[in-house]
Amino acid sequence: MSLDKEKNYSNFIQSAAFSNIIKSLSKPEFFSKYCNNNIQITPSNSNQKFYSSEEDIKNISENLSEDLKSDQKLNIAFIGFYGSINYGLANSESDYDFFIVYYPSFGNFFNHKFIRYSVIKENYDYFITPFHEYMHHIINGNIKFIEPFICDSIYFPVASQSPHFVLSNLVEETKKFILLNYKKNFDSFIGLANNKRLNITKDNYTSNTLIYKDIYGYDIKEAINALRILYLSQNYLTTGKIDFFVKNNAAYIEFEKIYIDIKNKIISKEDILQLLDSMIKNINHQIIKFIDDDDDNNKKNFYSMGTETINQSNYNYDLRKDELETEIKKNVENICKNNLD
Repeated sequence: MSLDKEKNYSNFIQSAAFSNIIKSLSKPEFFSKYCNNNIQITPSNSNQKFYSSEEDIKNISENLSEDLKSDQKLNIAFIGFYGSINYGLANSESDYDFFIVYYPSFGNFFNHKFIRYSVIKENYDYFITPFHEYMHHIINGNIKFIEPFICDSIYFPVASQSPHFVLSNLVEETKKFILLNYKKNFDSFIGLANNKRLNITKDNYTSNTLIYKDIYGYDIKEAINALRILYLSQNYLTTGKIDFFVKNNAAYIEFEKIYIDIKNKIISKEDILQLLDSMIKNINHQIIKFIDDDDDNNKKNFYSMGTETINQSNYNYDLRKDELETEIKKNVENICKNNLD
């Protein structure tokens, strides 16, 4: 894991809280209790909805096949951090957000039962997801799942049964694929910004953003994140780089000014919606023009610049894009095959 001064997760990784999370995942009762349940554990004073009752959990646990119960381990592949620390926007009230990604066992696939589990605490939020589903989100350009790979906020726990060099190779191959997968990335980035704009329009809130309703009259967190994604998309189009870090970044100068104005109530909800509409329309126009451009060299330069950001100096840029994707997929498949028990 690369730890920059501005996005340092080391204190949390070395904390007792984090250690206890990892240790708890190796306990047999955890594996048998939470397989195939979309359960969300929240503070008692929260308005969040529970997906399953304790009785549901007990019944499912009792009905799990013996094959699955006998495979009582969670083989953690990696832990990926995302959120404000990666953007350089964290403050004293910011929490840690992360994925715990595990390799499914034969029993998981045979019985079609997987652990999907999320926890919301005061100073950290996390959810557990199987490796193949995480990678599926990456293939579809899901920006939240892409973020830990691009930001180097991937942590390989000591408890992982996979050699770290194998996972490091997988991370590097996945980065290459992400930077070549520009059509899906564009669709996902703009789609997410559009959804956030829609949430503002419809006055949709989460339990974590209801505080903004009385203070600002709208969900400023959705507005800020929508704008941040749009500026990221604009920079991605221009340079071929997916750059999440905001502070002192030339690509985010305007965003930082707007961010401060939103916090200081200088910009209204109507102004934000108008700005979002304008940016989405403009970026969509640029995306269509880029994709329809027949100049293959232009596209080659685009993903060449992106890949250069992860120092892949020995990569063969003379291959066509489809050949590059095939090569990367093959490398990822080999890494996964070699990691099987």
